[in-house]
Amino acid sequence: MNKNHPNAWYSLRRTLPPWKFRETLADLLELAPRFQIDEVIVKIDTEEFSHGHPSLEWAKQYQTMLFEVKERLAELGIVYSLNPWITAGHADRGRNDLERLPGLECMVGHDGSETKHCACFLSPVWRKHIKALWEIYAETRPHIMWVEDDIRTFNHEPVAFGCFCPRHLRMFGERIGRPVERGELVRAMLSPGDAHPWRREYLEMQREIMVETASFLAKTVHAVSPETCLGLMSSGPRLHCLEGRDWTRLAEALADGTALYSRPPMANYAEDSMRGLYYSQDSIKLTRSVLPAGTIEQTECENVPFTRFSKSVKFTFLEIAVSFAYGSDGVTLNLFDHMGTPMRTEEHFGRMLAEKKAYLSALLRATRPAGKFYGVRLLHAPEASIVKHLEPGADYKDLAEDGYEMMLALECHGIATTFEESNVAALAGETARGLSDDELRQLLKGGLLLDGPAAKILIERGFGNEIGLEWVAAPVNRRDLPYLVSAEEFHHPDFGGSPRKYLTATLPFLDGEARFCDLRLQPGAEEISSWVDPDTRRVAPAMSFFENREGGRVAVHALEFRTSVGYSFCHPFRREELHGVIDRLAGGTAPLRFDCDGAYALAWRKQAGADTILGVFNLNLDDWTRGVFTLAWESATLPEVLLLNGTGEWEKLEGIQPETVPGGIAIRIFRRITSDLPLVLKLIPPNGKQQNSSGKPNAENRPLS
Repeated sequence: MNKNHPNAWYSLRRTLPPWKFRETLADLLELAPRFQIDEVIVKIDTEEFSHGHPSLEWAKQYQTMLFEVKERLAELGIVYSLNPWITAGHADRGRNDLERLPGLECMVGHDGSETKHCACFLSPVWRKHIKALWEIYAETRPHIMWVEDDIRTFNHEPVAFGCFCPRHLRMFGERIGRPVERGELVRAMLSPGDAHPWRREYLEMQREIMVETASFLAKTVHAVSPETCLGLMSSGPRLHCLEGRDWTRLAEALADGTALYSRPPMANYAEDSMRGLYYSQDSIKLTRSVLPAGTIEQTECENVPFTRFSKSVKFTFLEIAVSFAYGSDGVTLNLFDHMGTPMRTEEHFGRMLAEKKAYLSALLRATRPAGKFYGVRLLHAPEASIVKHLEPGADYKDLAEDGYEMMLALECHGIATTFEESNVAALAGETARGLSDDELRQLLKGGLLLDGPAAKILIERGFGNEIGLEWVAAPVNRRDLPYLVSAEEFHHPDFGGSPRKYLTATLPFLDGEARFCDLRLQPGAEEISSWVDPDTRRVAPAMSFFENREGGRVAVHALEFRTSVGYSFCHPFRREELHGVIDRLAGGTAPLRFDCDGAYALAWRKQAGADTILGVFNLNLDDWTRGVFTLAWESATLPEVLLLNGTGEWEKLEGIQPETVPGGIAIRIFRRITSDLPLVLKLIPPNGKQQNSSGKPNAENRPLS
């Protein structure tokens, strides 16, 4: 596959067990064309029947089957790729490779847990074995050789982090000039307050090891099959901060001069909730933002354990639609089990793929042209884990980067987010420590939304006068505040407020474990909303707005979003408030916001060549009867609006007409919007010129009407 393929690209990940090879191959060859599969990624020694690190004898025998698979797929015009199930190993799952690979050194977690299967990347025995094994695989010359997300140093056996084996400890000791024990190193890394210098040293060491390992794997493959590309499955950049990952160097090492393929994770391995798609779109955008331009992206659509009991066909379609709506080049599909069960047992998934291909191809072609995704800019700091301040008693997982809940707070209320440049940004928690003073100064010249802990960090770094706050206390549970908090009152009329308009402060849900920061405002800062006591007396600011001397606009919410965003946080009142705040921060009209007569919208805006693509998913089982897109729009000329129908054709509908609002345009939709199919619009400017996201100043928050 290349980036210019005209249709939605389906890559089926499929296991053909050697003990049922003929039956599963026949099933694949019959159904793959009917399901309109473009590529088959053969998974090797997978899941329940994995041997761990398979023997070279086993691999050599299976290689003959792979040659046959490749030949038969080629006859059907289907591309052949390969996905070894194990690189280092995800978790032991009862397997013991110490007996089969004498001398193998395995990972030792931060807690001292010793694995018996998950290999340390420094182990000479593992390197010798994986080199010989992957040479066997590479001889089949697959289009892509996928590296699983076990090329990482967290979540092994079962939730251990890092590798603190004797070899790693010796290497670390050489770097600091003296021997060190695991317990001493881990205590230093997790010490509260300012990060101990050993944390940086360890994570930088781990970073270098992973880059070198990626290079080793790529060169192993390319020595045998130079034309084979490498693909990387990852686990999300916020988590990979835990190992200090340098995405650029890792990607360059793995590509080794060829195209690099990326497989960003999507949240729902099982269906659980439609709201899992918020994670999916965020994972796509964030992973893309850290990888080099030109990386080919094929999202990972999973279904475990591979039946409609774990994931419906409808939800599977929505995952794929999210992938193409947000600009992915293709999808990898892990839809059928790895135990020899024929695909026809759950062929409903395959029928959906064939039926929806025209629609998904139209969506792909609409979002593919060069351009950018607009929205509130989210911030990612690659060194977040290195500089993060921990609290006493913190565990290793607490080193992960903050920011996910800030995304949820916005997206759940119909406010699009992006990791690309924007005139309004949002920053939460300890991620603020990972940004330089120059980066913060630049953000403070535009629009910036902060949660309480991020505001506290900016004050510590001397930016209090730029955010309108004199003081921010450390976050505490509301029972530990110096005043009693019962609710948040939304009273400021410019931000959807009116007197005695209240929202519960029992956040994020009934457990009430949210943490609050006590704020002290500077003169000139506006109090947007307030905490009130049981007698409805205002006791402290909840949210503030301030325009600084550089003309920047800053809003601060006293909550720690990491602990506060959940069912109780989301509300129509919150949506009104945030829409007004983002408009004001944008200095006019937001890049994109969506309002409706329901809940849980997922909206996006892509500038695709001269056209603008707008879309929204209804992530709620309730149908909406109306909605409105509001977006910044400089041109005085209104665009033509087309709607993508369910068969993949663009229609002109008289009932959808844009109208001018101060600083932008609004497109009101009076039609049923269901969870079955996203609503996708194409805006075509009559003059064919691109629009941008800036608008004229406008503090008005237009309600849905």
